[in-house]
Amino acid sequence: MKHILNKKLSVKHVILIIVLLLAAVFIVFKLVSSNSPSAKAKRIARKHSPKFQKGVLDTSAMGMLMGFVDTMNNAGQLYGGSWSFYLAEVGSGKAICKVDIDHGLSPASVMKTVTTGTALSLLGPGYRFSTLLQYDGKLDAATKILNGNIYIKGEGDPSLGSATFGSSVGDVMKEWVAAIKKAGIDSIAGCIIGDAESFESNPISPYWTWEDMQCDYGTGPGGLNIRENLFDMLITLSGKQTRIKTDPVIPGLKLYNEIDYNPSIARPYAYVEGSPFEFERTALGEVSGAYTGRSAIPDPALFCAQTLRIALKEQGIKIRDSATTVRLMHLNGAKPNSKKGERTTISTINSPTLSELVYHTNQVSQNFYAESILREIAWKINGFGNPSDAVNIIYHFWKIHGVDLRGMCMVDGCGLARMNAITTHQLVDMLRVYAQDSAVFPTFYRSLPVAGETGTIRKLADGTEADGNLHAKSGTMARIKSYAGYVKTRSGKMLCFAMIGNNTLWSEVELQDKFARLFVLMARLP
Repeated sequence: MKHILNKKLSVKHVILIIVLLLAAVFIVFKLVSSNSPSAKAKRIARKHSPKFQKGVLDTSAMGMLMGFVDTMNNAGQLYGGSWSFYLAEVGSGKAICKVDIDHGLSPASVMKTVTTGTALSLLGPGYRFSTLLQYDGKLDAATKILNGNIYIKGEGDPSLGSATFGSSVGDVMKEWVAAIKKAGIDSIAGCIIGDAESFESNPISPYWTWEDMQCDYGTGPGGLNIRENLFDMLITLSGKQTRIKTDPVIPGLKLYNEIDYNPSIARPYAYVEGSPFEFERTALGEVSGAYTGRSAIPDPALFCAQTLRIALKEQGIKIRDSATTVRLMHLNGAKPNSKKGERTTISTINSPTLSELVYHTNQVSQNFYAESILREIAWKINGFGNPSDAVNIIYHFWKIHGVDLRGMCMVDGCGLARMNAITTHQLVDMLRVYAQDSAVFPTFYRSLPVAGETGTIRKLADGTEADGNLHAKSGTMARIKSYAGYVKTRSGKMLCFAMIGNNTLWSEVELQDKFARLFVLMARLP
């Protein structure tokens, strides 16, 4: 060794040693960089990307689609986030494009496709919710005195008294007052009782965030609903002070006003903090002028009973006791008469068909209706509208239809819970099942918004091949964007697809634009 070190090296030897050292440094660098998180992400993206001949651009419709998918797979904006895309033929199930299709992601409102489609399959497009007006005790025909109580028994109808379907609270009350008069009752020696016991009493999913619960889109259903369980806040100004008037008036509601006047605010807002059945609430927000907000009625069943009692008294019908609910009676130790056969039904109000309710739900992404439909599945099949029971029924339905549910987590019907997870593989399999059911598919397909024309995607792909062609349910939450539905190729072949992005570095608008680009590229396929 000493001999080698003491030996005088030639220039040639020095250059050789330097080259060997540089090669060793390069090999170490490649080993380290190939195991970095970003390199791993790129390898995963390449694994699911279409293969292209280097330097050759495929300008066919399929090539353009695959090329765009490839650019998304390799985008730096995927760092820390995920996206999944599955496109398949409806008839054969043949996959056309697959990107990470078995990765469970949060779908936001695309979860409504699972709820509404399964409900149509289990209950039928012509199914209707019902609300019954009943009495117990004995009716004295001679004196017209009812020695008993009037019950309003709800069975989960989300549309009762809803302007969406051409009704109002006043219309409902007129019908009930007329029914009570027609039954020969002009005096009630008892209570007006709201019965919401067909559904679980807590209308709010435990998996929703407090922030979402305070907004009108976070209103939950009960067994007895009225006016979509919402009241309007009519906000006006008196100088620089804000004033609030509710429409309709909610008996017992104490609403503290902490809404500020801010003339420079670009987008006014107002919301109410408060839990279900809580009548002391606080209104917060900022407005620059007159403004109307909406918030949840604290106890819809009680409001329903109170409103009917007022309407009856205005018509001269005497009522001995107050308005209450079965829930409150239980809390106070009373035992309401609710056994089968112990009440007489004098009026039934039926909802629009499930087909119509599903159309409204999917077109505007209505969470309240989706949650009502979810609970109705359990009410119809098990006799009690428990959301977790409904989810189990849905799981069972899809297992029977051969869908692999591994990794799927469904905790609500509308997709508002971030705990929800589903794969694009599962969504596409479900869409194919709907398409093969002639009794369900026309209704379900029609309920989905149409690109460039209707619902939540009416502004997307306008004037392109997807305009009027692509039908899809959208999903949007902070850091979540998703779509699932159907598109026809140029030859008329029906395809189904699902695409979901979670926690990417693209903004909501940027990811929406990329998905809209996929709409167009899918519609261009031959």
